[in-house]
Amino acid sequence: MKAAAIKKIGWAAAAYGLVIVGIWLCKDELLELMERGSGSLAVMLTLAVVLALFPVLPYKAFIALAAYAYGAPGGALISWFGATAAALLMYGYARLFLADAASDWLSRAPRLRALTARLGRRPFWFVFVARLIPFLPQPLVNLYAAAAGIRPLPYIAGTALGKLPMMFVYAFAGRQLLGYLFG
Repeated sequence: MKAAAIKKIGWAAAAYGLVIVGIWLCKDELLELMERGSGSLAVMLTLAVVLALFPVLPYKAFIALAAYAYGAPGGALISWFGATAAALLMYGYARLFLADAASDWLSRAPRLRALTARLGRRPFWFVFVARLIPFLPQPLVNLYAAAAGIRPLPYIAGTALGKLPMMFVYAFAGRQLLGYLFG
């Protein structure tokens, strides 16, 4: 791997780490704001993006709290916006800072190279189906799509449509659960 690529990865990891530490230090205030549900819609949308991008608490907990505060459909849409925007930011970040290192890595792994070639024929469907699998780490999908050279339009469409069903499922379940717990 080239020294410039290693340097980019190091700076990117350091910046990501600093943001996570900052959010972690403010976690009590963030949780209080989410539980109150009194924040403006702009604040909740911003929180959704930040918490999806920097997972200091399970995003499913945010979805449940947003659904409790704004109703299941509203919470699902807020959460969907946050998760989709965060995925797009991570994809762009990975293409900008990590694409060279990831391409080198993929080129040295014959099986991954073959998989990438197969998935590259139908990039929208790859991203869409990957978003529907609840146990698949979503940051991995973002990074792999960027490393595999999936063009932005199929990535955006697959991400936006693929995230919708699970957001509604988690929002409706979370609303019911928190409604039961908080009465």
